[in-house]
Amino acid sequence: MLTVSAARSWMCRGPPQLEKDAIDHEAFLQSPKGAARVQPQLRHNSEKEENAMKRYTRSIRTVAFALLSVMVLVPACEAAEAQDTRRKELVPPAVFQAAGANIASIQSSVDAFRAALGEPNNLNELGPLPVGRREINWDGGGNVDTTTEPVTPFDVFLNTRGGQFTTPGLGLSQAPPAGGPQGGLAALFNNPTYGTIFSTFSPLRLFTPVGSNVTEAVFFVPGFNGVFAATVRGFGAVFTDVDEPDGLGPNKRRGSPRGASTLMEYFDEDGKLIFSSFVPASPGDGSLSFFGIVFEDALIARIRITTGTEAPGPDDDGTRDIVMMDDFIYGEPQPLTIQRSVASAEPTQP
Repeated sequence: MLTVSAARSWMCRGPPQLEKDAIDHEAFLQSPKGAARVQPQLRHNSEKEENAMKRYTRSIRTVAFALLSVMVLVPACEAAEAQDTRRKELVPPAVFQAAGANIASIQSSVDAFRAALGEPNNLNELGPLPVGRREINWDGGGNVDTTTEPVTPFDVFLNTRGGQFTTPGLGLSQAPPAGGPQGGLAALFNNPTYGTIFSTFSPLRLFTPVGSNVTEAVFFVPGFNGVFAATVRGFGAVFTDVDEPDGLGPNKRRGSPRGASTLMEYFDEDGKLIFSSFVPASPGDGSLSFFGIVFEDALIARIRITTGTEAPGPDDDGTRDIVMMDDFIYGEPQPLTIQRSVASAEPTQP
């Protein structure tokens, strides 16, 4: 007898057993015993044959249900095979990276990355939009020097720019290297050296996890307060004081030719790692680094950034590399599934 579990087990390999079952069933019908079971009206006084007929009917129903399950499951199998084909045909992204002592060292790479994502900078416009990019510089227009309390998830730009950021640590904070009402990074981490070893790409504030050196980003259609999950074509970030090119790395493994202290990992909507790379380093305090990639399509659903060799707090010295983040630049978030309800949903005002 063909069961539902058996049907599922061979749905992507073909049903050889089903053909045999059909042949056996035809032979059964032609046999005297089979004929007796399919003609219970001729022996309706026989309790034994009535029970046999009931068992036979249940068998037929089980086979029919199994066949219906196969009809439903085969398209899913075909879809999975098509998805595997798409993954095998993944086109490598364009890579943009630079590092140096000052803003000029990375400016051309950042500009080229912006151009690859496309114009315009969509700022706080309601999405989804077909072209353009979003940028976050943490500065509130360039004149905000307050230090924000660490929080996770960090939803400040969730509605306006479709970015949500989290950390396994205490939270994420925006702060200048030093100064402002709360004293900036130097006060936040109780380390005065932080006021001088970090610099900004866009003044005045930087972005950092507290209690961890890991930050994750996911994306949503801007204007709907995180209702519609999205993917982006590209994502890039500016870093300050990445000065470990010797293979120490986030996992403290020396000798790797790709080694550095800051790592970016890109994942698709299924959680599959589709690209990863270390961020280029530059020796000396206050250096700036940039790394970003752009795919042909909006494939990126999540980013994981490991900044430095450990969480901020200790001194940045020969055994530790402490790194901060500045501008995030990414493609216009595109909904995972184009839903007509997006057009009718009531947007949330920025």
